Amino acid sequence: MALDFAILVIVFAAVIVAIVFISGILSQLTRLPRLIFYLVAGLLIGPIGLGLITPGLVLALEGSLLKAVVGLAVAIIVFEGGYTFNRCLPHKKACTMVSYRLVLSRLLRLSLIGGLITGVLMTLLFHFVVLLPIEYAALCGVLCIITGPTVINPCVRQLRIKEEVGVALEGEGLLNDAVGVIVASVIFGWILAESLGGFIVLPLQIGLNLGLGVLVGLMVGGLGILVARFIAPRFLERAGHRCDEANRLQLTRIGTLIAAFLAYSLGEIVAPEAGIVSVLLAGILIGNRHYFGRDYVNDVEGLNDHLEAGVHAFQSDLTRIAIAAVFILLTSILTLELLADTLIFAPIPFAGLIVVGALMLLVRPVAVLISTIRAGFTLRERLFMSFFGPRGIVIAATAVFVYIELLSYGIDIPLIPGYIFLIVFATVVFQAGLAPLLARLFEVTTPKTQNEGAPDA
Repeated sequence: MALDFAILVIVFAAVIVAIVFISGILSQLTRLPRLIFYLVAGLLIGPIGLGLITPGLVLALEGSLLKAVVGLAVAIIVFEGGYTFNRCLPHKKACTMVSYRLVLSRLLRLSLIGGLITGVLMTLLFHFVVLLPIEYAALCGVLCIITGPTVINPCVRQLRIKEEVGVALEGEGLLNDAVGVIVASVIFGWILAESLGGFIVLPLQIGLNLGLGVLVGLMVGGLGILVARFIAPRFLERAGHRCDEANRLQLTRIGTLIAAFLAYSLGEIVAPEAGIVSVLLAGILIGNRHYFGRDYVNDVEGLNDHLEAGVHAFQSDLTRIAIAAVFILLTSILTLELLADTLIFAPIPFAGLIVVGALMLLVRPVAVLISTIRAGFTLRERLFMSFFGPRGIVIAATAVFVYIELLSYGIDIPLIPGYIFLIVFATVVFQAGLAPLLARLFEVTTPKTQNEGAPDA
């Protein structure tokens, strides 16, 4: 039996890599994000299609095992987003405290003010349209705060969106991941506690979890900077010619993986769902380690950029495989009956279309337009940001975790993952798929973006 399961895992891994390869080709041919093809592949091999992966198979896994597998994938994905975020920040020579304060102000306004508006409006929609009890409606509404850096970042970089807009969208997605997941976990704990008095404690619990996550991220990120700045130079100096460029690249790749897993695991130990915050902050610090002093490869002209490109390529490959694996695994819980209920029948006709349409055409524009008042963006830039907010892997994974945890307490609400996956699929198809057209329409691209390839999500 164990042998059969091991063979099944190996076959599944081979299928995932093949899907990543094929999706890359289709993405270039169709100019659509890879995530669309991952979702389609998950539906094809899931119960709706060939039935190779079924809800029973996924739910039969112990919750801790499933969470461990998906957690490792999320750690890689979020760390890569934070690590490569420095690519769109102002260059070191052009950096000033004013520019950093402006970027930080915009990100906080988009994430906090925009996130609050999104969470409240989506909670009302889930309560009055989907007819969920207010506590479950709040849980789903908070999940909708989470945008998708796994979709947004490749779109922004492939289309070469203007620097100010690109930094705001990428940073918003990264912050929303951390804030949304922690708020959702606290609300989930409040639901299980079944205590309205606990509502007063929610802000304190959210702040505590965020603070602990930031503390762990600072510790791991600081450790990574210490290794890169002080320990590694002395090691390489002693190694001399024996540690060539290939060995340095290998050490850097392994070091980033160690940092990602260490930050995520320690964050999860100190507070529920704080691992997202920890791994994100550690990735940002280590990705920007060159700003903290001379790095061990800066003494060789051109080598640093080459190594960074190699690390980025390595992380990108791991991220694509992780995203594909998680999406295919999670979409296996979607049955034809659940999709029919979500889209058409439950609880009122076409409730799913109403919720998704309201999110894309009303909630997102209202949140962005209000949170960017006097933020220095032009009207065209604000309109583009209003209609571009696709969701991705983190919101889907969190929704499935919530559903499985509720099942363990005897609470079966399949509409929660059903609606969240509908939101992910619709926003990726329409908002990310139409991103090139919207970028040209609102003139937010640089002159070099004409005839670019597909967003490499």
